[in-house]
Amino acid sequence: MFVLVQREPQRRIAIISKSYALIFKAVKADCGSPGTSGASRPLCAIELLPKSHLREQNFEKLTNLEVYGFLGLIEIENKIFICTITGKSKVARPIPGETVNKIYAVDFFCLNDDRWDFVEFDTNGYSIPTNEEDYASQQTVTKHPCHELKKLLSNGSFYYSSDFDLTSLLQYRGLDAHSLSFDDFQEEYMWNSFLMQEIISFRDKLEDQARQVLDDEGFLTTVIRGFAETFPTYIGSLPVWVTIISKQSWRRAGTRFNARGIDDEANVANFVETEFIMYSNDYCYAFTEIRGSVPIFWEQDTSLINPKVQITRSIEATQPIFDEHFQRLVDKYGPIHVVNLLSTKYSEMELSRRYRTHIERSKSLKLDENIFLTEFDFHRETKDQGFSAASRIRPMIERSLLENGYFSYDVKENKPISKQRGVFRVNCLDCLDRTNLIQQFISRYAFLLFLQDFQIVKSNVVNNMEDYEWFQKHNSLWADHGDAVSQIYTGTNALKSSFSRKGKMSLAGALSDATKSVSRMYINNFMDKGKQQNIDSLLGRLPHQQPVQLYDPIKEYVTSKLETMAHEFTRSAKINLLVGTFNVNGLTKKVDITDWLFPIGNKYLPDVVVLGMQEVIELNAGSILNADYSKSNFWQQLVNECLNQYNEKYLLLRAEQMSSLLILFFVKSTKVSHIKRVEGGSKKTGFGGITGNKGAVAIRFEYGNTSFCFVNCHLAAGISNIEERRSDYESIAKGINFTRSKKVPHHDSIFWLGDLNYRLTLPNDEVRQILNNKEEGYIEKLLAYDQLTQEMSTGASFKGFMEPSIQFCPTYKYDHGTNRYDSSEKARTPSWTDRIIYKGKNLQPMAYGDVSLCLSDHKPVYSAYKADVNFVDEAIKMSLTKELYLRYKEAHPEQASNTSIALIDVVAESKVGRKRTMESPINDWSETNLLDLEPASVVSIPSSTSSTPGMSPQPVAQAQKHLPGPGGRNRVPPPPPPAPRGNGVTASAANSQRSLQTNSTQASPAPSPKVGPPVPARRSTLPPGFSDSILVPKNASSSALSSTSTNSGMAASNSPSPTPRPSSSASAAGGREANHASPTGSAAASTSTKQPPAVPKKKPELERLTLDSWKPLTPK
Repeated sequence: MFVLVQREPQRRIAIISKSYALIFKAVKADCGSPGTSGASRPLCAIELLPKSHLREQNFEKLTNLEVYGFLGLIEIENKIFICTITGKSKVARPIPGETVNKIYAVDFFCLNDDRWDFVEFDTNGYSIPTNEEDYASQQTVTKHPCHELKKLLSNGSFYYSSDFDLTSLLQYRGLDAHSLSFDDFQEEYMWNSFLMQEIISFRDKLEDQARQVLDDEGFLTTVIRGFAETFPTYIGSLPVWVTIISKQSWRRAGTRFNARGIDDEANVANFVETEFIMYSNDYCYAFTEIRGSVPIFWEQDTSLINPKVQITRSIEATQPIFDEHFQRLVDKYGPIHVVNLLSTKYSEMELSRRYRTHIERSKSLKLDENIFLTEFDFHRETKDQGFSAASRIRPMIERSLLENGYFSYDVKENKPISKQRGVFRVNCLDCLDRTNLIQQFISRYAFLLFLQDFQIVKSNVVNNMEDYEWFQKHNSLWADHGDAVSQIYTGTNALKSSFSRKGKMSLAGALSDATKSVSRMYINNFMDKGKQQNIDSLLGRLPHQQPVQLYDPIKEYVTSKLETMAHEFTRSAKINLLVGTFNVNGLTKKVDITDWLFPIGNKYLPDVVVLGMQEVIELNAGSILNADYSKSNFWQQLVNECLNQYNEKYLLLRAEQMSSLLILFFVKSTKVSHIKRVEGGSKKTGFGGITGNKGAVAIRFEYGNTSFCFVNCHLAAGISNIEERRSDYESIAKGINFTRSKKVPHHDSIFWLGDLNYRLTLPNDEVRQILNNKEEGYIEKLLAYDQLTQEMSTGASFKGFMEPSIQFCPTYKYDHGTNRYDSSEKARTPSWTDRIIYKGKNLQPMAYGDVSLCLSDHKPVYSAYKADVNFVDEAIKMSLTKELYLRYKEAHPEQASNTSIALIDVVAESKVGRKRTMESPINDWSETNLLDLEPASVVSIPSSTSSTPGMSPQPVAQAQKHLPGPGGRNRVPPPPPPAPRGNGVTASAANSQRSLQTNSTQASPAPSPKVGPPVPARRSTLPPGFSDSILVPKNASSSALSSTSTNSGMAASNSPSPTPRPSSSASAAGGREANHASPTGSAAASTSTKQPPAVPKKKPELERLTLDSWKPLTPK
């Protein structure tokens, strides 16, 4: 294929195959629908024409390089680029007629800008000057926008095939199905799926003839990331090819510490499917293994020299996602034998324990039926006798080896003999070094089983396998494979590869491993962030990144109509949130925090609870440098017990700790199914960003289609350090990164909470006197001197954020464990250091107050909110889309009669049905049949070459589409059928539904209903901050105040609430509402017209309390 360009009358780029041309043209956004989204969408028109139609259209070559494949379209910096393969080498040939190519060069051609045409670039992506004038203007040259993507795609880890579906397994596609059809490809292994997203959708809507042209002409290329290599060798006198093809899933792709565990879509990090294939003129053999990170929610802190494993989600919340992951594997592969190689040392022991717990608790997985577990501590087993002692694992997996079997095929009779009925899923911590070695051992055992079953080798070959060339080639393949997978995940070759390759560990190999370990540490800390950014860009995960869309009048009509009909497939709901912050001052004893989490008892049971704690460890040099992460478990347990004292079940979905900072995220068990993409992040700001005594931890998640972010921070202390706090805020806002390069501002609803350390600027004595006198409007008077209020009103920090009206006394600093302000020698000025502020049009504050808990030198603060969340019903949306398509076609029959979309013009020619033939470069494999070579010529081929020499076997006879079962065989009896398993092998996928209610009920029975306390005769006044109406932000505009004050009442959505009754406090409530509606954000606000909260003479009785009363209630 070649790339041509037409400059006039409008720039168009054509990719020319043997018979056809695929032509692209950028379309201006205003040519699309009048919808609001059209202004920012990258649009492109596409045509498919016989290449003879281009003769008179002034097309010229855009590059002299031959193009081997089209990878798709991508938009970068408002420019649309066409990605093509311009350099490749053949590296593998699993069976005759199937070749695998490694990509070593790609090129990007801009569709709507010609500045990069015919320009050569250096290794840094800058253009190379061609004359003195160019040298003079070199400083104005910009870097090619796609340079980083070119480096990624050209690094030798990407592969493609021009003659078969590389994403499939040999057992599923068969030996005769040499098809490039996109109908059955496995999307999770197609790394250019984002670039091809619209092209594939366009293809699927074409008629059969046009679709076949696209497939046969090679315009659509599937790219995998992983490894592929073939070695020729002999087994006895039988010439064979041995091949490994390995494919990494992109669904949770990333570098070592950026991608760990499982995500909410049940995808695991470093998931790799590896297939070992042997082909001869008599038989073909294939054996598949998989690897993947431990499928629970866990992470490691990269800032530590020895990163500790942190499990970030509770057992109950993880179980349904764990089940879904394994149910997918069972449905695809059959029974799964888990081989867990984690150590029994403390650092990995908790992961192993949780892994086993989830397998045992699963309702859809039956241990020893459709899932098997082998725990093999690799380090302990190989400690004394070296890596060869890893062979001790064989007795533990022998039964599964025999029952799972392998795929075998009779080449001469074109019949499958046996099929593999299950796989081994191997893991260690990184799924690299230990996993590589054990997968190599398992592959050897299975291959030897095949060779003995078919009497290709004698039974005593086990005694001296190291002397056979096929055994050495097998080891070399696995060593190369291990290095390739490790390069993708860590940037270095695999450890223990010296043993994998040679069967023994030398001093040089040990020194090499030490060097690799140091290199990994450097890469993890200094290079992985940039690599992750490039991966996210390729996969379309950057904020606001969207695929290049193909301009289509029908699609534009449908898109614009869907925007106006959004209310038909989008529903809104209100949820209740409770947000809390507490500087616990190193608290380590169990205490009752019910008043903080349930300010009015069980009258308000929030759907979402997010709590931020500061100083969970003592702030001294020793504890800061060696953070005690057990404090996270202490607070998780304490909060969990308190939240679950009523009949509602709450589940911990995320705990994020950084040194002395901790944030906890709980959700009602009945609402967990709405939560997805839960992530955490952190940023240190202490001592210039070195220590975690100051900084922030954050969590983000999506509730339905609405995104939330909570930042728990501890800013710089000191009354005069306003600039430091401002710097901390900016550093945190820019420095916290989530996956897909999302940052804090990229969310619908944002909360900042914590010990913000903003102080009152009045003299200490004057502040204390005002607090002691508590005259009318004293709160507003003090707030006029509050530093945070002033920062927010001027926009210097927290621009756009709001805070509900404060009606409680300063929360800092108290004598520890008392209600007495600081009486020490320092006598710090009382201040509102503990705050909760928010940003989001969908948020309505309902309560904001403190709690008089004498546990620290701070008081805990809480706030309650209603939040509007949206849910998109994809089924209804799809139904409307189809209806609109039909409606358009009926109204425009002249367009509907085209090839189903008015984008393509395929003219039938005599060559339409002809298959695309393979090019014949130097050393083409079709010139020679390896299987007919003399043994000497095979042995002379070096095994370390990156590209296999030009050799090709004779094609096998044409087989039937549906392969028959094993018939009467004359030469060698087939292996015995696998032993029968239990009924769990074909477990229904329905069992994998996320039903937290059943799991959580089994784990911990619901507590019996609590009996309310006796009715008090009389109560004191309501705590400051409670309101029977939506609270008005003190820094809101007058228009916002008027609109907000109309929303009164605090009825909890999806929460039980008694029917409101008439109350004697109604007038008092009205008085409180009027007071809360007054703004307090201005430093110069007058206090003379403000009234303190009215104090009712008598409070309502307990049985008359409603959710709107916010009456404190302590359950027994």
